[in-house]
Amino acid sequence: MKFIDTNVLVYVADDADAAKQSVSREIVREALTTNGCLISAQVLNEFSSVLFKKLKKTAQEVDGFLEVIERISTVAVKPEWTRMAIGLMGRYDIQFFDSLLLVAAQENGCDEILTEDLNDGQMYGSVKAVNPFKNF
Repeated sequence: MKFIDTNVLVYVADDADAAKQSVSREIVREALTTNGCLISAQVLNEFSSVLFKKLKKTAQEVDGFLEVIERISTVAVKPEWTRMAIGLMGRYDIQFFDSLLLVAAQENGCDEILTEDLNDGQMYGSVKAVNPFKNF
């Protein structure tokens, strides 16, 4: 099972990089057809925020993207994950929200997290970081 980080999904809506957009859209297609991917509620919130702030999308545009993205299996963030994420921050010297996504991935049996934010190939506990854009 793969966990998809926010930054991977943002490229679905970002026309500035056609190659990354193509890869991102293929990841979403795979997630919707195979049920082999997960996201968390945190990802949905971060995705919306980036689309509004960075990509200057309208509420209607964001809502349209969410109609698709929300169909990916989504898990709620549990309160106890906050402390677990704090532990990962110190162990791996990573940002809190990246740690929280790793906890979500680990707690839901994912063996990979698709992300640009972590070291490609590195194991974070039982979850391997995979950068789907490493060849760009």
